Amino acid sequence: MNSIILAAGKGSRIPQISLNKPKCLINLNGTSILSRQIAYHKKSKIKKIIIVRGHKKNHIKFRSVIYVENKNYRNNEQLASLLSAKKYLNDNLIITFSDIIYDFKILSKIVKDKKRDIVLGVDPSWKKKYKFRYDHPYDQADKVCYNKNKQITGIGKKLSFNKTKAEFIGIIKLSKEGCKIFKNNLNFMSKKKIDKMQIHEYLSFLIKKKIKIYPCIIKGKFMEIDTYNDLKIAKKMFQKV
Repeated sequence: MNSIILAAGKGSRIPQISLNKPKCLINLNGTSILSRQIAYHKKSKIKKIIIVRGHKKNHIKFRSVIYVENKNYRNNEQLASLLSAKKYLNDNLIITFSDIIYDFKILSKIVKDKKRDIVLGVDPSWKKKYKFRYDHPYDQADKVCYNKNKQITGIGKKLSFNKTKAEFIGIIKLSKEGCKIFKNNLNFMSKKKIDKMQIHEYLSFLIKKKIKIYPCIIKGKFMEIDTYNDLKIAKKMFQKV
């Protein structure tokens, strides 16, 4: 199994930090967000760790990882950033956003889900955190709904609050077949559309095409670091690796 960590973004909503270095290098109780993720990926026996860099890329310097450059990070979104590492979308794969912090057991559970081709880590307890995310309201969450067969039927920020059952946490598991499905359906889109598309929007596109996508229900501590207030919440929530 390999992994791709998306770390090219500008982190414009947390300029106190991102003006000087990538958001993923935020120090949180003694270690950076990205250092923590890399440690967990290695602990999960992931063979190749690929990091997609862009903004302030020279600050991201870790050993035993593979670097891919998103040269157009200023003008494109998450999906295009992922496709900078398209050649690695060919094996059992974990895809993670670089600005999330989580318990190891969350990643471990998703890694062990080997019976399904496309799996999203989702948090059914997401609403609790949003009570304190005053600068990141509910409507900015990547909301998810799924049916009684545990198949995802909708995802996105525009999803009805009443229909929402969980939040997509920014971790995706693809099998070899899942990688093929993911890549093959890109042929239905123009480069211009891909450049402006976030990953949850592409997942929604796949769902509408009747592609089966499943939730992996996680339990444990998880936090997305999008704003400075998020960082303060995360510092209270997490300890050192």
